[in-house]
Amino acid sequence: MKRINHYNRLAWMAVACIAGGTLSAEEAAGLPQANDKEVEFFERKVRPILVENCYICHSEHHKEAGGLRVDDFKSITSKGRNGSAVVAGNSAESILIQRVTHADDSKAMPPDHRLSEQQIHDLKSWIDRGAAWPPLVIPTDIDQTLEPGVVPHVERKESHWAWQPLKNPAAPEVAPGSFWATWARSDIDRFVASRLQEESLTPVADAAKSSLLRRLTFDLTGLPPTEQELLDYLLDESDRATEKVVDRLLGSISFGERWGRHWLDVARYGESTGSARNLPYPHAWRYRDYVIESFNEDKPFNQFLQEQIAGDLLPANSPSQKREQLIATGFLALGVKDVNQRFKVRYDMDNVDEQIDTVSKAVLGLTVSCARCHDHKFDPISTRDYYALAGIFTSTELCDALRNQMGGSGLAYYVPNRLIQLSDESDQQPSEEVRLEIEERRKEFEAARAKFVQIRDSVKQEDRTADHTKKLQQARQAMQRKQAELVALTDPAARGLVAIGVRDAEKTGDTEIRIRGEAEKLGPTVPRGFLTVLDHIPTPSMEEGRSGRYELAKWLTHPSNPLTTRVAVNRIWQRLFAEGLVRTVDNFGVMGDVPSHPELLDYLAQQFIRNGWSQKKLIREIVLSRTYQLSASSSETAIAKDPSNKWLWRHAPRRLDAEEIRDSILAISGELQRGSVALDESKKLPVIEIRNNGPESRKLLAVSSSSVHRSVYLPMVRGILHDALQVFDFAEQGMVTGKRSNTTVPPQALFLLNDPLLQKAALAKSKRILAGSSDPVAQSITSIYREAFQRNPTDQEMIDAVSFIQSYENQFELILEESKGSPSSAQTTESSQGVKLVSSESNSSQNVAAPEDGRGEDAEPMVDTTHIEPASSREAAMAALVQSLFASAEFRFVR
Repeated sequence: MKRINHYNRLAWMAVACIAGGTLSAEEAAGLPQANDKEVEFFERKVRPILVENCYICHSEHHKEAGGLRVDDFKSITSKGRNGSAVVAGNSAESILIQRVTHADDSKAMPPDHRLSEQQIHDLKSWIDRGAAWPPLVIPTDIDQTLEPGVVPHVERKESHWAWQPLKNPAAPEVAPGSFWATWARSDIDRFVASRLQEESLTPVADAAKSSLLRRLTFDLTGLPPTEQELLDYLLDESDRATEKVVDRLLGSISFGERWGRHWLDVARYGESTGSARNLPYPHAWRYRDYVIESFNEDKPFNQFLQEQIAGDLLPANSPSQKREQLIATGFLALGVKDVNQRFKVRYDMDNVDEQIDTVSKAVLGLTVSCARCHDHKFDPISTRDYYALAGIFTSTELCDALRNQMGGSGLAYYVPNRLIQLSDESDQQPSEEVRLEIEERRKEFEAARAKFVQIRDSVKQEDRTADHTKKLQQARQAMQRKQAELVALTDPAARGLVAIGVRDAEKTGDTEIRIRGEAEKLGPTVPRGFLTVLDHIPTPSMEEGRSGRYELAKWLTHPSNPLTTRVAVNRIWQRLFAEGLVRTVDNFGVMGDVPSHPELLDYLAQQFIRNGWSQKKLIREIVLSRTYQLSASSSETAIAKDPSNKWLWRHAPRRLDAEEIRDSILAISGELQRGSVALDESKKLPVIEIRNNGPESRKLLAVSSSSVHRSVYLPMVRGILHDALQVFDFAEQGMVTGKRSNTTVPPQALFLLNDPLLQKAALAKSKRILAGSSDPVAQSITSIYREAFQRNPTDQEMIDAVSFIQSYENQFELILEESKGSPSSAQTTESSQGVKLVSSESNSSQNVAAPEDGRGEDAEPMVDTTHIEPASSREAAMAALVQSLFASAEFRFVR
C-alpha cells in the first residue's frame, strides 16, 4: 500500500508537467526528446514497475544499492563498471534487461521474485523506443538565472568598490617642514597621515623598543623574544637596529610556522573529514609542511595559489617540484565531507560546493556558494556563474582515498587507489614474496566475505534472531580483519609516497544547473567559466579534455584581477594590525565592509605585484612603517573621535592566539622543541571512523598533551583538539577562517590555573632559573620578567614577588611538615620529599566498539600519571610565581 501511494504521488507530479513550466527538450539536460505519448507510456506502464519492484533498493527515499537509482534519469543511463542500466534505443545492451531476465536466480533482479513476461516486454519496449522520461518541472519562483547574459543586481556591478580595476595611486604629498613630513617614514605612512589630517587626529608616540621587539617577534614568528635577543636589541643604537631584527625574523624557520598557520586557517586545514563519520586524512600533514616551506621560501603568492588549484597540471622542472605541486592540490581535498551520505551524486555535488566556497572565499573574498540554489541575494553572482565554476570541479576527481556509503564500518570508506602517487611506479612494485602473500590474504578475505554474505542472506532481516545477529556481527568482524590485513599489504601508502589531492577526472566537461540546488534535478547545461562580475579580466579558453582548473588558476592570479591581490594584502594587514583595512576579511561583497583607506589598499596590492607577489617583502615594508611602530597607548581625544582606531592613530593591542600562548609557555620554560614531528600520531591512523569517546581520540589527546613541539604540528583531527587550542578560540576547521573569534570565558582562566601544561612548564622554568642563578631571588625574578614581558620588574613588583616567594616557601614547608605520617588518600601519592601529588584519571568510561566496527573494547581508560614534583620549597615557590605570570593579562597580550 505504501508503494502504491508513493507511485500515485509520482504520477501526480508527472501530470503537473502539463500545467507547470517545463524546460524544452533541447534544454532538459540529458533527457531524450519524447512526445507526450511516449511519456504517458512511461508513466502508465514503466514507472509502476520500477516503483513496485526496484525503488526499495534504488531510489531517493531508500538507498542507492550498487550506485544505481532508477528514479533518476542520469543515474539509470550513466555508464557504470559493467555498462549502463538503460541504453536508450537498445534494450539488449541494457543491464536492467539483462538482470531481470537472468537465468541464475541468485543474480536476477528483483532478488525475491521474477517479473512477469508482460512487465519485461514493457521495459524492453520503453527502452527500444528511446527510454522517454518526463521533462523536469521548473517552479516559477526558483529565483535562479537560467538564461545566459542575465546578471542579478547588475547595477551593483559598476558601483561596488571591490569589483573595480586596481588603481595605481601615488602617495599623498605632505607639506615640507610640517609635523607630518617629519612623522612619515614611508609611503604607507603618507597614506595614513593624509587620513589622520582629514579626521583631525594626532598619532600617539612611537612604541618603546622593548614593546616593539615583543610585537615584531610575536607577529612574525608567534614566539616571544629571548632575554638575550631583548638585550641585544636594546643595546643596538644603530639606525638599522630594527631592520636587522625584522630581517632575522623573516629569515627564521619560525616565520613559516607562524604565517603558514595563518594560511592553514584560510585553507580550513584539518586532518579528518569531520561531519557525521569522522575519518582521518593520514597524509594531510604533507600539505601542512608544503605550506610552511612555501612561506619560508617566500614562494611568490601567485605561484602558491596556482599550485594549490592546479599543481598537477603545471609544468615542473624536476621530480621534486612535481611532487611539491601534487601535494599542493591537497588544498582542494581536505575539506569537511559527509561520507555517510547515501547518494553519490549528492556527495559529489556537496564536495563541489565545498570547493567553490573555499576557493571563492579564500582567494576572492566572495561568498559564491550562496548561488548554488538561487542567485546571490546581494552580489551580482548568478546561478549560472556558480555552475560555470561547478563544471570545473565536477571535471576534477578528489583523491582523498574516500567514498560515500550509508552506514559503513571498518575500512568500508577507504579507497586506496584514490590517492596521489608521489613515487615512481617502479619503486612500488612488491617483491615476489609479497605478491604471494597478497594473493593468500586476498583469498582469505574473499572467503571471509563469502561467509558473511551467506550468513546475511540466509535469513530475511525481519526474521533475524539474536543468535543470527550475533553470528552476523562475528562474521563481519572477521571479514573486516581480513580486509585490514589485505589493505596493509596492498595499500599504496605502505609501498611508496602518497598524498591527498586532486586530478582531472576521466570524464571532463560542462555541467548542468541544479534546480534549487538539488543534485538530481538537472536544468540547462552551462559552459565552464568564471564570474561575470569580473568580466574585464582576460578569460582563457578551456582546453578540450581537461577540467579547467589550470585556466581557473591563471584567471585567479591574473594581475588585472582586483580581488585576489586586494584580499591577499588585506589578510596580511589584518595579521599585523588586528583589523584589516577591510574588516570583513573573507567577504568583499556588498554585505562586507568598505576599506578604511582604499588608496592605501590599492597601493599595497600594486606594490605586491611589483615585488613579484612576495609576501615577505610586503610584510617587511609594513612593519618598518611608522604606522606599525606606534605605541598602543591611549589618547582621550582620539578615543572620543575614533574609538575603534579605524584611522590608525595608535597600534591596537591584541590577545595572543591559542598557538602563541601554548608555544610561548613551552619556549619560556625551555621545553619547546623546534621543527616538525617525525612520527605524528595522525599519520598512523587507519582510515576508520574516529569515535569522539574512543581510544583513538584519547590517544590523540594524550599525544597532544605530552607534545613539546610547536602547536602547528599537533594532530589536527577535526573535533579532537588540545585544550589549549580549543579554549583560546582556535580556527573553525570546517570553513575559511580569515579572522578568528576572540572571546573571554571562564574556561580560559581555569586552563591557566589547572592544566598540566602550565604546571609542568612552570616547574621546568623554575628548575632552570634556579640552577643558573647565583642570587636565587633577585636574578631569578628579573630573568623571568624579561622573558615573559620583555621588561624588568618595577620596584614594587620586585618587592611583591620576593614577598610572595617567601610566603609560599613558608606555607609549603608547613604543609609538608603536616603531611608527614598522615595516610594518603586513594588518589594521592607522596614523593621522596614528602610532597603530596595528585594523579588524575580520565572519567570517561571504557568504550565498547560498535559490533560492526571490528574493534574490541579498550584495554584500559586513559590515565594521566603526570606528577609535578618540586625538589624544594624554593623551587615550588618559583614555579608558582612563573605560573602566575603565565596566567597574567600582560603575558596574554601584545601591545
